[in-house]
Parts: sequence; structure tokens; C-alpha cells
Amino acid sequence: MPVGFPHPLLVGTDCSGLEATIFALRAMGLPHRHLFSSDIASAPKAMILANAKPEKAFYDDILVRRHEDTPWVQLYITGFSCKPFSSLHHGTKLLREKEAQVFFATVRYLKTKRPLLFIFENVLGMRRCLKKVMRILREAGYVVVVQVMDPAQLAEPVHRPRLYLFGVRADVAIATTAALEKFVQETWKALMASAGPVASISQRTLPGNHPEVLRFLCEQKEKFIKAKAKAFPGQKAEPKWTERHRCFSSKLHGKPPGSTMPSADDMLLANPRQRDAWEKLVRLGGGKHIVADMSQNIDRSGFRADGSLPTITPGSVLASSLLRRTIVPIEKVMLHAFPVHRMVFPSEIRGRELESLGGNTMHVQVVAVAICIGLALVDWDLAAKCTANVSTQCQSLLPGSASKQALRTTAQLASGSKALKRKLPSSSRSQQIRAAPPTVQQKKNNVFREAGPTQGQGSSSKEERFRPSQEQTKDSNT
Repeated sequence: MPVGFPHPLLVGTDCSGLEATIFALRAMGLPHRHLFSSDIASAPKAMILANAKPEKAFYDDILVRRHEDTPWVQLYITGFSCKPFSSLHHGTKLLREKEAQVFFATVRYLKTKRPLLFIFENVLGMRRCLKKVMRILREAGYVVVVQVMDPAQLAEPVHRPRLYLFGVRADVAIATTAALEKFVQETWKALMASAGPVASISQRTLPGNHPEVLRFLCEQKEKFIKAKAKAFPGQKAEPKWTERHRCFSSKLHGKPPGSTMPSADDMLLANPRQRDAWEKLVRLGGGKHIVADMSQNIDRSGFRADGSLPTITPGSVLASSLLRRTIVPIEKVMLHAFPVHRMVFPSEIRGRELESLGGNTMHVQVVAVAICIGLALVDWDLAAKCTANVSTQCQSLLPGSASKQALRTTAQLASGSKALKRKLPSSSRSQQIRAAPPTVQQKKNNVFREAGPTQGQGSSSKEERFRPSQEQTKDSNT
């Protein structure tokens, strides 16, 4: 690490969800101080306060807070609302949507507090206005590069392709925009090439005899028995989905159903549309184990026969022939690499709340990679010469003068290439960390704020720990 690299790293997040950022930092063993979080929903707030309570503040609404009073951090990460950019949001006005105001609030934080590095995550649908987004961020004084990242490309059994935007404050960027783009792309390609075989779904989910699975199946069976007693009633008039299913049947070309594949009855599917869709998708799989999102129409089910899961959403009903059941709510969290055996789940967080949390989160492993890549883009020796109060020492590096002073020349890249490699933290350290106190050198330089001890994570009487079996604990740590 360069002399100027902060120990601990000051971190803040917005639209924080389950705090994948903090769990990623813990997994890498990277000393940090988590200064602030925000989320407007009650379930994420409860989970954050129970598992990753920020040191300074939790904000309920980013739109109404005073950014002047928000702590300055070196690393700022957010996954702002995806609704304006989602492909499911027909007729969207993109950045003119009301929900897009959250994005503009994050930009105001950048302009006000000037963090050294930001990482933004959002859906691929944001490509439709990506040029404008990039222009806004660059005008805020940042060198910005973008990369599509998907946990499935890292051998995880779940797809979640997302745009990751890396923004380095222009005065501390270690190289030109073109050089940073090349570095990010080549680093991601190298990681994909070394990912190894894809993990099985069974390695990232609970064993069939786990109490959470048995409880879930008991509830499903009760619904199934009631629906079966009424002959699986549907709508009185022929529903719209029947025509889609008839059209889909033409793709089957007489394929027989797999004899070893679970039927709709075996899967405890009680909804007529889901039952019909499952039988057709099993035939389409041709004997291979399949996964499909039964909450969607058959032509939008995210059907996969390669052993992986489609993108998890809050309302997805993911049926797996390998597991012979649908995914349990807590597994939506597990599949995003959260160490649930070490997490506290307040008593009010159950069922739909868990599904919402699991369907809206970032993938911990991908966030960890993004953090490593992002940290490598900062010239930390140069950053150590700038104080947190950038309005005085670094004012000249705001838009307009950034292009003159901030970016390195091509000749300087040769000497900087070795530094890029040194800045990637190891991902093999212990998952549990405590923020280290500031070093003597840091105090002498008067660069970073005085560090305090990290908060504990004690549980109250209303909280309980979720503990999978010993075998599952081992799988969750991989």
C-alpha cells in the first residue's frame, strides 16, 4: 500500500439496503470507518442498525438531508433507485421521473463534500441515458468509467448484470480516463478468466432439512392442498396467459416431459398459470435441471437450464428442479453472498421483507471486486496531500480547471502501472474486522479524522440469529 493509503478508510453509503458495501469490506479484512447510511424503507433501516450501524448518522431520506452536515468520506457507494431506468417501467421519462431525484441528490453530495472515490450501481436500462449521466458526473469534477459486472461471471450461480460507475475525483485520479477504462476492463476480464467452475445452487442455499425450508414448505403445502380441493380454480373467463402458453407450446416440438423432473404437484405450485408454465418449461429443458421465475409470464420467466438463477427480484418466485422446490425468502439474501449465519434478523424482518431485501441488494462479492478496482484508480499519495476540506486546498480542481491539472500524462502511466497492482487489497483475509485506530504517521500528517472504535453488534430481545447447519456455514463462506 502507498504511504497515503488511509487506515482506516472512511466510508459512506446511500440507498444502503442490506449494506453489501460494509459486508464486502469486512470480508476483505479492509480496515474502515462506516460513517453514514441511508434508506427510506423501514426493513433496510432495521437490518442496518442491527448489523452495520453507521458511526455518525443514519438518514431516512436523502432528498431532505443537508449535505453540508453529512460526513465527508473517501469512499462513497450507492445503488440509487432503479425504477426510472428499469425495462419493466414502460413509458419511463428516465431522468425526468420523480424517483430520479435520488440520483441528483447523490450528485449534490458529490459536489458538496467531494469524496475521493464513488461507486454507483444500477440496472442495464440506465444505458438509455448513460451519456447524460456520465456528463453530469464529469461536470461535478470526476473522472468516470463504467463497467458491466455480473456475479455469474465470477462463477456464482445467480445472474445480476449491473452497470457499475467508478468516479475518481479529478485531482487524485492516477491516470487518464482512457487508461482507467482499459485498466477496469482488463481487470474484470482477468477475474472472469480465473473464476473457475460455476458453484451449484445447492452450495448457496439451505439444506432441505433446515427449519426455515421445512417451515416454508409447510406453508406452501397448506396453500396447495386448499387449491387442489377446489380443482385449482382460475379466473371465470379465459385468462390472458392461456394464449401466451399456447404460442409457447410450439417451441416444444413434441419433447416428452423428463421422467426425473419434478411435476407441478411436486413443486407445490397452486397457481394455474404457474402450474401450466412449469410443465411446459420442464419439457423445454429436455431433461436438464431448470430454474424459472414463476411470477412472470412464460415468455418472461428468465428460464435457465445451465444451473444458474435468473436475476432475483423482490417478487420473484424462483422454482428449481434441482432443489425440487421454490427458493425460500432468506435464500434470496444468501444467494447474494451475505453471511446470514453471522447476521442478526430483527423479529419484524420475515417473509416479504426478506424477499424485498434480497431482491433489491447488490451482490457482496461483486461489490468487493468493485471496491478493489475503485481503490486502484486513486493516487493515494497525492490524495494524502489534500485535506478533507477540498473547498480550500483543492478548489482550483473543480470543473473547468480539472482538465488542466488533474489527469496524468501517458509518460507517467509507465511509472504508475506498478502502483495500480499494489493497490488491490487481498480478498483472502478474515471476514470479521474492527476499524484500526489511526497510525502515528496519519496523526502527524493531519490528513484523516481521528478514528474511534467501531460499534458493537449486540442483539436485543426482539432479535434472533439465523444459524444454518455446519455444512451450510462452510458453503456460505466460499
